[in-house]
Formats: sequence, C-alpha cells, structure tokens
Amino acid sequence: MISQSNSYAIIPGERFVAGEIFAMNEETGRGKISRDFLALSMLALTALCLGLLLNQMRNHPLPLVYQSKAEGLQRAVERISQNKAAPVSLAGKNLTLETFREIVEQRKALILDARPEIFHRLGHVPGAVSLSREDFENRYIKLRGILEKDKNQPLVVYCAGSDCEESELVQQALAKLNFTNVAVFRGGWAAWTQAGLPKETP
Repeated sequence: MISQSNSYAIIPGERFVAGEIFAMNEETGRGKISRDFLALSMLALTALCLGLLLNQMRNHPLPLVYQSKAEGLQRAVERISQNKAAPVSLAGKNLTLETFREIVEQRKALILDARPEIFHRLGHVPGAVSLSREDFENRYIKLRGILEKDKNQPLVVYCAGSDCEESELVQQALAKLNFTNVAVFRGGWAAWTQAGLPKETP
C-alpha cells in the first residue's frame, strides 16, 4: 500500500514537471521567433535606409514614385537645363596668366594658337588648336565646323609672347567674322612656359 501510494504520488508529480518543461520550451520557442523577427526587421530597415542614401548620392537619383515616360523625359530636360553652365564673357579682355590658366584647366573656352603652325606642332597650350595668322584662311576653313557652331562661344587667342601682335590680329579678324566673345592672352607661349605650366604636342 505504501509503495502504491508512493507511485500515485510520484506519477502526478512527473506529469506536472513534464507539463512545466513543455510550457517552458514553448515559451522559449516563441521568444526565439520574436528575436529572429526583430533581427530580420532591423536588417530590412537598415538595407532600406542604405538604399535610399545611396540613391540620393547618385548624379540622377531614381524616382521613388512611378513616372510616366513623358514625365521622366521632362525631368531629364529640367536637369540638363539646370546643369548647363552660362558661357564665360571674355569679349575684348586681355587675360592675366592666372585667369588664362584657369580657363585652360577648366576648359571654359576654345583656345586658339595664332603662331605659325610649325611652332604649334612643336608644343602648345593643352587643348589649343592652330589658327595661325599667316595661314588664317586655310586654318579657318579647317576649323569652320568647330568655330561656327556658336559664334558667341568664348575664344582665347595667344601667340609667342607679349611683343607678338599675331593674337590681336587674329582677334580682330574673328570680330570681323561676327565672333562676339574673343579675348587675348598677351603673355602668350613665353609666359606659359616660363611659369612651368604643361604643354602639349600633337
């Protein structure tokens, strides 16, 4: 009887313990799922924020709202219009070396070398094209497509040095051909090379 009584006492206890363990396991499982869901949510949120940040850093961010073809094209036109730099006004100016260097480096104007073409071939200001005074007509005809695409475009003429008159003569010739935005760099090739600035050869 005693052992029987003890068995009845033990069995309910064992059932109770098993039920408690099952409940604990179930609660632990739910906690793990909650933690996994939270971690996944945080990862997704981080990825979204990073994606939005990288999109804003693009030159042309992708639209976050759907745009029709016409709307997308209109936005492209607006961006191009905003990014179009106003032409530099150089008409009649005599440029310093520093200003001329800035124009050359930033490609703000078309640079014209008024020296004889042979000297241009031996070395010239980077980006400059030959429009020599002595062979002006032939050189102009060769450059017509570049020059006449816009007669208001900024042009800078230089020649050998401060004592050289070739650049001013070419400037005057261009003015007679209705070019409206032409400047002269009086220092010329001499000032450029004496300053140790880079030169270019064909």
